[in-house]
Amino acid sequence: MTNAVARYEQVQPSGAPQLYSVSETIIRYALLLGVILTPFMMWRFHPDIQFTLSDGCFLVAAIFAVSSGRLNLSPFADMSPWWLLSFCLMLFALGASSLVNGDPIRFAITGSQYVFAYLALPYFLFVGTREDEIRLAKFFVAAIVAAEAISIILFYLYGDVPGSLDWINHNFATGAGRLGSFLASANRNAAVISLTLPFIFYFAKMRFVPLWQCLVGIAILALALVLTASVTGFISSIAAVLIFAIASYGWRAWKPLAAAIGVLTLAVAAGLPMPVAFQERVLSAFEEGDISEAGTYGGRMALIEEAWKFSDDTHVLGLGSDQFRLISDEGAPVHNIVLLIWTEGGMFALLGWAFAMGILALIAVRTIKFDKTAAALALSVVLSFYIISNASTHVYARLWVVPVIFAARFAVMAALSAQQRTELATRNYSLSNARLRP
Repeated sequence: MTNAVARYEQVQPSGAPQLYSVSETIIRYALLLGVILTPFMMWRFHPDIQFTLSDGCFLVAAIFAVSSGRLNLSPFADMSPWWLLSFCLMLFALGASSLVNGDPIRFAITGSQYVFAYLALPYFLFVGTREDEIRLAKFFVAAIVAAEAISIILFYLYGDVPGSLDWINHNFATGAGRLGSFLASANRNAAVISLTLPFIFYFAKMRFVPLWQCLVGIAILALALVLTASVTGFISSIAAVLIFAIASYGWRAWKPLAAAIGVLTLAVAAGLPMPVAFQERVLSAFEEGDISEAGTYGGRMALIEEAWKFSDDTHVLGLGSDQFRLISDEGAPVHNIVLLIWTEGGMFALLGWAFAMGILALIAVRTIKFDKTAAALALSVVLSFYIISNASTHVYARLWVVPVIFAARFAVMAALSAQQRTELATRNYSLSNARLRP
């Protein structure tokens, strides 16, 4: 079936005109709105269903991508089939466990979320050019920074007045004085910040965005991170920054790290006031050298101990999707994605998840010899995701997935571009030698 003939002309940076069909135009703008609305997790079609306005935009893009035959069937190059296989294994095991031991309806809900996030999104998100993908990532980061900037302003203006920000969501500013922002959760907010920070460093190093804009973005995200008072978010953010600096700069990493430490030292020496929640939850835990002093650590450890006990009986089939909370003494799912998938889906589901995480790590590591900056982005985002997911329940919300697959995609494209340049140089060298032979 041919695409619609109506087209519009857009001038690319190179000056060459680019024509887009109607379906291509809809896909481009739907994806753009989708990434911009990603941080607004509580903007949903129904309050009890995790299907946001962002997801609606992504769904429109998916429908038109399928109908026009524009799906990208290899978003992660040679790793794409293995990516598909790993999640199919995980979902098959989770579905079988739900059918035998749990509730198939709950699996239909959970499984569809994982399918949309990990099996569908990568195949229609990357249907444009490299410039399109970079632009989408820029808009994603800009949306996060803008959302955090607005949240900080509202937090300082109205955060001290109980219930004053409930019209946005009930956890925009928690009773403990933490910033939940438009995600309605301080921990989720901190997680998104830690996944976003490496992109700003990447854009600055690649000169995709002016340096002063990157510095402003880093300052906003750093302040928002402090206001979340999330230990996990703080640890994952520091780990992401360290990994990016070391992977991209090598032995020269001490320079930017020393500059960052110097700025922090000056801020502390100047008596920069720290939010009370951050002092009580984060600083006290690090000062005492005991992370059990941080937040809800005790309750989470109790859930982890329960999960270890349940795992003795879930080697083949698990409890079923969303069943952990029903049999737990705490009445909540374990905040550790590895244990949650193991107990609810069994060992084969865990194997599928581990395989997928290994693919992300492999993509990042093998890019090092081709493009250190792209590898640094992938390594830092993937590591941050590992840390966050192992302190979380199911991680199928698109706000988690979008930055992870963007980082993996950039690494894949950087490696492919480097390989193509090498092959071209080798071919040209061979042709030159052939011409010189008598």
